[in-house]
Amino acid sequence: MRAGEVLPEAPQPNVRLLTGEDSPQAASNAAGRIKGVIADMQGGLVPGAHVTAICKETPGDHQTIADAQGFFSMADLPAGTYSITISAPGLQTYVLQDIHLKVGENYALPEILLPLARTSADVEVIATQEQLAEAELDAELKQRVLGILPNFYTSYQWDAAPLNARQKFKLTMRAGSDPVFFATTGIIAGIEHINNTFPDYGDGAPGYWRRYGAAYGDAVIGRTLGAVVFASLFHQDPRYFVMTNGPIPKRAWHAVSSTFIQRGDNLRWQPGYAHLLGNAVTGVIASTYHPDKGMGELVLDNTVLGLGGQAVNNLIREFILRHLAKNIPSYANGKPPED
Repeated sequence: MRAGEVLPEAPQPNVRLLTGEDSPQAASNAAGRIKGVIADMQGGLVPGAHVTAICKETPGDHQTIADAQGFFSMADLPAGTYSITISAPGLQTYVLQDIHLKVGENYALPEILLPLARTSADVEVIATQEQLAEAELDAELKQRVLGILPNFYTSYQWDAAPLNARQKFKLTMRAGSDPVFFATTGIIAGIEHINNTFPDYGDGAPGYWRRYGAAYGDAVIGRTLGAVVFASLFHQDPRYFVMTNGPIPKRAWHAVSSTFIQRGDNLRWQPGYAHLLGNAVTGVIASTYHPDKGMGELVLDNTVLGLGGQAVNNLIREFILRHLAKNIPSYANGKPPED
C-alpha cells in the first residue's frame, strides 16, 4: 500500500453559581475544564455570550461569560456528563449535549457558530455528539500543508468526537478524490514507468496507465479497508491525533506507537487492528493485478512498508506539519499540557 492562534486563556469573568452546596465528592473531582470560542454564522466573534454548564451527576450549574475574543473557559468542573447552553442577544440559543468530561480533562469544544434569531421567542439549537464530529471533520477537510497538500487525516483536537461509519467514509472519499492525490499517483506511476517496475505492464502509454491504475488501486483500496471497513468493524479512528505539547521523546514515541495502536471510538487506545488488516488485505487484493509478485510477497511488502511509512508520516505530522498547515481551528491545540 502506498501512503499517501491558539487563543490565550486570558483573564476573564468566570462565575461559578451553584444551586446547592458542594458535596465532598464533587470537590474531590473538581479538576476539569471546558473551553471554547463563540462566533456567529458569518464568522464574527461573539463577546459577552453567556455560557451555562449543567452536569447530570452533580447538583447546580456553572456559568461564565465569553471575553472580548468570544473565548470562554470554565475551570474546576467535576467529572461527568454535561450539557452546555450558550446564549447571546439577537442570536439563537445553542445547546451541546452529552459532553463527557473526565477527571482533570481540558476539554476544548469545536468553534461554536450561533445563528441569528428569527423571532423573539426562545430558540434552542441542539448539537449531538454526531454533529460535533461532523463540525470537527469539516474543519479537518480544510487543512492543507502550505495551503496545497491535504492534511485531512490529522486531528489537532486531542479529544475529538469519534467518527461514525458514514463520516469515516466521507473522510476517505474526500481524500481519495482530491486533485493532489491524483497528481501524486501520477508521479508514483511515472517513477515506476521509468524504472520499469512491474515489467509485465509493458512500455509506452498503455504501460504507464496500467501502473497508474495499480498505484491508484493500491492507495484507494488500502484506505477504504483500513480507514472505513475495518475502522468501522473494530470501532477505531483512522486519524492521527497530534500531541503538540510535552517532551520531544514522549511525542516521538506517541507518533511511532500510533502505527500499532489506534484510538477507539470509546476514546481508549487499542491494538491497531484496522491499520494492520487494512495493509494485509490490500496486499491480498493487489496480487490479482500485480502480475509479477506473489500474494505472500505483496502482503509482507504492504504490511511492513505500509506501517513503516505510516510511522514516518506520523513523526512528520507531530513535529513539522503543525507549523506548515493552514486552516487549523483555533480550538485545536493537541493534548492539554500535563500539570
